[in-house]
Amino acid sequence: MKNLFKSLGATDKETQAFLKMLQLGSQPISVIAKYVGVPRSSMYAILERLKKLHLTEEFKKNGITYIKCISVKTIADVLHSKERQIENALQIFEEKLPELENLENKLTITPRVKFFEGQEETMKIYEEVLREKEFYAVFNPKIVKRMMPEYVYQVAEILRKNNGKAKELVVKSAEADEYKKRFESDFHQIKILPEKTQFQSDTIICSDKIYMVSYGKNEVCATEIINPHLAQTQRALFELLWESIK
Repeated sequence: MKNLFKSLGATDKETQAFLKMLQLGSQPISVIAKYVGVPRSSMYAILERLKKLHLTEEFKKNGITYIKCISVKTIADVLHSKERQIENALQIFEEKLPELENLENKLTITPRVKFFEGQEETMKIYEEVLREKEFYAVFNPKIVKRMMPEYVYQVAEILRKNNGKAKELVVKSAEADEYKKRFESDFHQIKILPEKTQFQSDTIICSDKIYMVSYGKNEVCATEIINPHLAQTQRALFELLWESIK
C-alpha cells in the first residue's frame, strides 16, 4: 500500500491520514486530526499536501469546511494524469537536452561522481548503459556469475534484443568461453584477455561517463564518473588494448 501512495508523491504520514479518512468519510478538519492523532496545525499541512496531490476534495456545510478522500476508483485517473505529466516533461527535456549539455560543458570540467551500493543499486547503472548507442567494457564473467547470477546474462540479452553495439574484453575462464560463444555477434564483439591478465573489478566506458564495479566477499558496489574527457581517454586506451589482442 505504501508503494502505491509513494508513487503518487505522498509521505508515510500523508498515506496514514488518507487511509484513516477513507474510513471516516466527509469530516471537519478537527475530527480528522483527532482520529489521525496529530495536532490540528499539522493536519492542515497534511491536508494541503493531499489536496495538491489531488487525493482529497472539500466542501462547506453550515459554514464548516468538510474534507473527504476522492473515490478509490479515481486514484487511477490521478496516476494517468501523473503519467501524462511525466511524458510531457520527458519530451520537453529531450528537446532541451542539447542546450543543457552545452551549458554544462561551458560551466565545468569537474567530474561528477555517484556511488551505488548493493546489487539492486548496481543494476541501475546497467539500465543507464543500455540506453547508450554503444559502450565498451572490461569485466570478469566468473565473478559476475558468482556475485550476481541472476544478472550475468541479462545485459547481453537485452543488448542483443535492442540491436545495441558493444565491445567487451573479458577475463579468461570457462564462463568467459560460454559468454563469448553465446553472445558474440557483429554488433556485440567479444575478446578474451590473455590468461595471465586477472582482475577483480569491471569497467564500463560510455560516451561521456565511466562506470567502475567492484566486488567484495558478499557485496557489490559501483562508481559512476561523468566526464566526457575522461571517458574519451579510457576509450582510447581500450582501443589500444583491443587491437593488441588477436
